[in-house]
Amino acid sequence: MAEDKLGIDPGERYVLILVDGLGWSNLYDAASVAPILRTMPAKRLTVSVPSTTATSLTSLATGVVPAHHGVVGFSFRTRPGVVLNTMAWDDAQSIPEDIQPAPTWFERLPVATAAIVPPVFVNSGLTRAYLRGADVISVAAESNWCARVKQAAQVVAQYPLTFIYERSLDHTGHLKGWRSPAWRNQLAAIDGFIAALGDALPPGTSLMVTGDHGMVDVPKTHRMFIEDTPALAEGVELIGGEGRLRHLYTNDAAGVAHRYREWLGHRAEVHLRDEALRLFGDEQPPEQVYDRIGDVVVAMHDDWALLTTTRPREAAMIGLHGSLTPEERGVPLLRGEL
Repeated sequence: MAEDKLGIDPGERYVLILVDGLGWSNLYDAASVAPILRTMPAKRLTVSVPSTTATSLTSLATGVVPAHHGVVGFSFRTRPGVVLNTMAWDDAQSIPEDIQPAPTWFERLPVATAAIVPPVFVNSGLTRAYLRGADVISVAAESNWCARVKQAAQVVAQYPLTFIYERSLDHTGHLKGWRSPAWRNQLAAIDGFIAALGDALPPGTSLMVTGDHGMVDVPKTHRMFIEDTPALAEGVELIGGEGRLRHLYTNDAAGVAHRYREWLGHRAEVHLRDEALRLFGDEQPPEQVYDRIGDVVVAMHDDWALLTTTRPREAAMIGLHGSLTPEERGVPLLRGEL
């Protein structure tokens, strides 16, 4: 029997709630508004690189590193001239099962499993990539916490394992910042949801709560646009990743890396692709994954961000993630037997 390194309580059935944007540091800094979460037994986990939703969800669902499952960021090059946005899955030629071929736990487990996700994700490419094997169920009323508790309890009663994805905390953090009153209010609402769900679940249910990444608030004075700086724009043909960790695709990797190191200095670490492979978990990934990783990879330090006009929505975001800091990579695993 495999060793239980996480201390998960045995139960007749299991529920795993993934709260998007629930970082360890973020949670315990705001613990006063989350009385249920702050009192659950906790273990600190470290998510894979980059510390972003699509990558973390796929790592969680497959148990393998990004260099093997292939979802190496929020966005990355899938073929010449094309960058795939994984959350929107905006390239019809990128087949989810080809992009992410690793079997999921939902496919491998010998029991029926369910996943409750927002309606927009039920048939998405990302869902096909990381939730294959589960019965995917749409949240009936995403803003109605009482209805969600009732729906989740009904689903849990029918399945030995249920996965629940909750996205609202991440959205609030992006738009308002994780230090904002709005973020704390949303965390309090999620805490109340988990408390009510715990009361509604059948006896013998083992409940777990985790996150996919933490978040860093980026001030306006620490935002740089690649296209506004000639030294950063020169030689860059495609831009992937996100504001805290960039994949840069170029035919002049050495030149681009040199200019970025000179310009960014202490604000970032800049790696050529072969130097960066260790960050993604394996220095010898499959060829198709190797080609997805930027010729140059830029990981921002502290609270700096490297933005691009090709993703205009980034400019409106306050809370960001994706890089290597403990605030972004540290997440809780919270446990409670009901």
